[in-house]
Amino acid sequence: MTTEKFAEFLAVHLWAVLFVIALGMLLVAGLLWHALQRYGGRFVTLGQGVIDRIRPHARRLPIPGAVHSIWQIASGLGIQVLASVAIAVAACVGFVEIADDIGVDDDLGRFDVALSAALSQHASDRQLRIFAAVTDLGDKDFLIPLAAVIAAFMLFRRRWFLAAAWLVATAGGALSNVGLKAIFERSRPEHLHGFASASGWSFPSGHSSGSFIVYGLLAYLIVIHSTPRWHWPVAAAAMMLIVCVGFSRVVLQVHYFSDVLGGYAVGAAWVAAWIAGLEVFRRRNIS
Repeated sequence: MTTEKFAEFLAVHLWAVLFVIALGMLLVAGLLWHALQRYGGRFVTLGQGVIDRIRPHARRLPIPGAVHSIWQIASGLGIQVLASVAIAVAACVGFVEIADDIGVDDDLGRFDVALSAALSQHASDRQLRIFAAVTDLGDKDFLIPLAAVIAAFMLFRRRWFLAAAWLVATAGGALSNVGLKAIFERSRPEHLHGFASASGWSFPSGHSSGSFIVYGLLAYLIVIHSTPRWHWPVAAAAMMLIVCVGFSRVVLQVHYFSDVLGGYAVGAAWVAAWIAGLEVFRRRNIS
């Protein structure tokens, strides 16, 4: 199947494709969450045990002192923090790979153009109207007041550090997207339907990265301050919001598919890095 035929298939069967993707992501996330809840403690204990066993031997190896210092810092952070750092690094690598494949002669770039053209022909007014409403959940006019309300709530609860971290994380994420757009200067796809308007550069998607950062960090804060029975519903709700906002940008043809992927990669890296920092803060306070 050619790229154009595949893109047309996706556009013609839009609802079915979105349903399958959403259901698949929920199932995979559910299985991972169940495995984490059931076996996460064992893996953490096992990983920490491996670190404790390696540490004495590592000290005797002829390794420069700086490496030993880095190892001591890493081993003291804990598995959760190291996993968050690994996710942040992997997301950064993913972003570089996506950015390297968005040229007009690259496979991803050709798919972007083909999918946008197919959606312009096959997306109905009803579909566009629905996704025009969904996309507002990732707009700065919605996310900025939401972030302000959450910060005000934290200040009301006298959680000064969390409020400051929340404001810096969300504002910094928005600024990083502006900077990346200025670096890549990618033009947006053409759209004439009138259900959505967008200006500025296209890559990476600000709606996608913004929703990932705000809803992802919000889900993390709710999870660490709630009972386990709320963890999966909160995580699932955040994931679906992020996915729906991202897909709405593609369906509305105000962003290419790779723009959304790039936005997700930036958001994932940013959220994972902040979670690592917040986990370090929590571990010090607990200890």
